Amino acid sequence: MSSILQLDDTKFWKDGYLILRNLFSPKEFATMRENVFESLKGREQNGEPVVDALADPHLQHWVHDERLVHVAKTLLKGDNLAYFGDGGYAVIGHGYEAGKDVGGWHRDNTDRSDTNAPDWQGRYSLVRFGFYLQDHKARSGGLIVRRDSHNRILRGWKAHLHDRYLNTGIGDVGVWNMRIQHAGLGRCIRGIPGLALGPYLQKRLPQFLQAPFPKEERTGFWISYGLNDQHLERHCQYLLTRSERKVMWSNSHYSEAILDDCRAAGLQVIDMPSRMRAAIAAGEEVGFLKHHRQLAY
Repeated sequence: MSSILQLDDTKFWKDGYLILRNLFSPKEFATMRENVFESLKGREQNGEPVVDALADPHLQHWVHDERLVHVAKTLLKGDNLAYFGDGGYAVIGHGYEAGKDVGGWHRDNTDRSDTNAPDWQGRYSLVRFGFYLQDHKARSGGLIVRRDSHNRILRGWKAHLHDRYLNTGIGDVGVWNMRIQHAGLGRCIRGIPGLALGPYLQKRLPQFLQAPFPKEERTGFWISYGLNDQHLERHCQYLLTRSERKVMWSNSHYSEAILDDCRAAGLQVIDMPSRMRAAIAAGEEVGFLKHHRQLAY
């Protein structure tokens, strides 16, 4: 619990992210990695549907982990913490390739470029935890974040001065404000792992200058939480428009036992799968966007 007790919430709100060193043990990371591959095998070999983390029997116990709940409540400064069906994973070789695909800059919130929109009024109360389940201390494949971009729009070459690479090791967890600009499948310079290479430089810097990916399949697992407030409700409305959520939530169901576990951990659950299915049954238009589109306000 020492990592939790040393949380620097001031730095989190200033920079927009934190690396939580040794929050989990190496054994727990190995177990989490096994859980991801068990889920992947179920989907690809046994025909199990794609569902969110809380509906996935292989992964659901991580959603209500007391460390994650404690960190999120401490950073967001509220007890009304909720999970809203936003948890999943990705594995190299199963939908994307390390040498071909390059992550692009993006944000995970609803209003991504309009600072007059509701998302930018006050502190944004949604966070995402990223578990990169192999060693990225000196290897590429982790996440790049643009420091302080959760507070403003950064453009031009000077924006790259804010780029930071999450050089996480086994057991380290990244947590970031979902309004921050970031890019997946990150690269860093060989020998200088804290120096990030954004998508533009990744394509242009010779490979021998870039730190290699880990030998293991690059595996990432993400869980998001938010205070149950107006920011979260707006984001839930936005997620109902996304096509991948329609696929995932149409097949997601939460048992009473797992809901009890969440309540015991002090975590609310917003049942977005049920909300999605109810909207479909009522004839409402949901899941019609493949890519981001800002909601009107």
